Amino acid sequence: MLIIANLVECKMPVFHILGYLGLLPFLLLTLLAIVPWLPQLDALAMFQRYSAIILGFMAGVLWPVWSQRLSVWPLALFAVSLPILSFLAGFLPTIATLTVELALFVSLRLGERWFEIDEQYHPAYLQLRQQLTAVVVGCHAVLIGFLCF
Repeated sequence: MLIIANLVECKMPVFHILGYLGLLPFLLLTLLAIVPWLPQLDALAMFQRYSAIILGFMAGVLWPVWSQRLSVWPLALFAVSLPILSFLAGFLPTIATLTVELALFVSLRLGERWFEIDEQYHPAYLQLRQQLTAVVVGCHAVLIGFLCF
């Protein structure tokens, strides 16, 4: 048992590194949308695409969890609806798309808590998820504020 615990502890920094690397496009595209250093790059559209991709990825991570439950339909419907709603939000005006995506990232975290998925996470991973979600939601909020004012 101690060997398994040590292996998990060794792998946690990898999750942190990958998680923080996944934030780089959010941060960089937010900055480039506000300060267009590369005018040929539509940073806002790239941000929206990346946001939809990551939301789909994070919802997809729930699949192994819900597939092990007796009552899979509520969690399955939840996990599948997030990327679909994100895709559909892409047809809305930019501010509305960003607002829907922000709400979907918050909904994902709340859903993980509601469906008690948080209890299955390693404490370090749960803390990482909370930090990453806060930064992603913050990037969405900054862009919404920038576009509104």
